[in-house]
Order: sequence, then structure tokens, then C-alpha cells
Amino acid sequence: MTTVQQEVQVRKEGKEVARRSYAAGYKYCSRCRVYHLTDSVRCPYCGILLRNSPRKKKPVDPSKYVRVE
Repeated sequence: MTTVQQEVQVRKEGKEVARRSYAAGYKYCSRCRVYHLTDSVRCPYCGILLRNSPRKKKPVDPSKYVRVE
């Protein structure tokens, strides 16, 4: 069983999975939907480029917006 299959199996069984974050050095494969701890820029399983930062940034405080009329 590959590590991807093992991680999917752990999720399905409902066991607690360690939180993965970009700050800890993990990268995310959008195709496999799995975090990898690697120095490579490509997924070791499917070859797609890995994300090294989240798609969405944290929400900005609405009080910082200026309304222009």
C-alpha cells in the first residue's frame, strides 16, 4: 500500500490525522488531495506541481475597506 492509500485509509477510518500545514514544510497535491513533506516541486505519485501556499488568504478586517461614493 502506498503512502497516499495509507493516508486515505486513515481518513476513512476516522482516526485522528496530524494537522498538515505549509508552515511546517508540507506541500499539497491538488490531484491526489494529499499533503507531502518533500523538497520536490512535483508530486511523487502523479507528477503535478505541488502547492506550497494556500489558495485563499486570511480574511481582511472589513473596517480597513474605504467606501467611495
